Amino acid sequence: MQVEARLRAFAALARQGSFSAAAAELVISQPAVSKHVADLEAELGTKLVTRGPRRTELTRAGTFVAEYVLRAEAILAQAERGVATIDGDLVGRLAVGASGNGMYLIPRALALYHRAHPAVALDVIMVGTTAEIVDAVRAHRAEIGIVGGAAAPDLEAERLVEDEIVIVASPAIAKRRLTARAAEELTWVAREEGSATRAAVEAAWRDMGISPKRRLSFPSWEGVKLTVAEGLGVTAISSHAVEVELAAGTLALVRLPGWKVRRHLTLIHARDVPLTPVAQGFVEALRAAWTPKRRGEQASRAPLRGGGGVSTKHGIRTTPQFSSARRTAPGR
Repeated sequence: MQVEARLRAFAALARQGSFSAAAAELVISQPAVSKHVADLEAELGTKLVTRGPRRTELTRAGTFVAEYVLRAEAILAQAERGVATIDGDLVGRLAVGASGNGMYLIPRALALYHRAHPAVALDVIMVGTTAEIVDAVRAHRAEIGIVGGAAAPDLEAERLVEDEIVIVASPAIAKRRLTARAAEELTWVAREEGSATRAAVEAAWRDMGISPKRRLSFPSWEGVKLTVAEGLGVTAISSHAVEVELAAGTLALVRLPGWKVRRHLTLIHARDVPLTPVAQGFVEALRAAWTPKRRGEQASRAPLRGGGGVSTKHGIRTTPQFSSARRTAPGR
């Protein structure tokens, strides 16, 4: 099921950012895309795009219309995927996006889900920053996303599990009990801009009056962990992301008085767009995998304490078949 040709052309243009790329997506000519968009502008009586030498930008009206057209495409696609499951077992595919730390919640839930529904193929189509996953869910490239920190106000959000952000380093560096001043002298290794963890850590630095002199950033947490394990500084990272390394002894907790940063890992999906049965089944598997009982078991296996501290005024700390491709969507 598809929306009509003019809307398909405009949706492709909104996704791709140029007439040539939209034409390639739809396998039609560039003049055909231009005519479809021009006809839509004529019907609506307003300009939807501004044509530039390098990139086509949506106008305010174009952005408004694109949101509804993309949502309509997503609803129709989900209806088509979901209708096959109404009278039988779950079958089909599910596109999931996950932030670097959200990715660590998937394997446990996937094991439960795959045993119950072996005919469903789960595609982790994108592992990126929280900002990138939010954009992917907004654009309906991913039906659901798992991210760190607060979700966008225009998306449905459900807290899955509380997440402690701990400081880790190589065992040699972790032996030292740091002060805030000593922490400023270390190299801090982090994710790139757009990471919710990075934003939480930077808020904690401001609260504690810490201004690191040297910083490095990587596009993945694996790169961060490998670099820190080699002895190049420290990182502040989700406790879920370093369970294996802490157990193996390749990384160790660093104690910094006053450091106590907690947030939640959150499930997000488009508002007012019903989840397909396939997606709803995986959401139920996530809930089953990360119940308070399971979280308690995890805490008893590997207690993580990063030192004493108080809540932050920024609201960061609170008490309260399988395939993967790192990034297939256009972005940063």
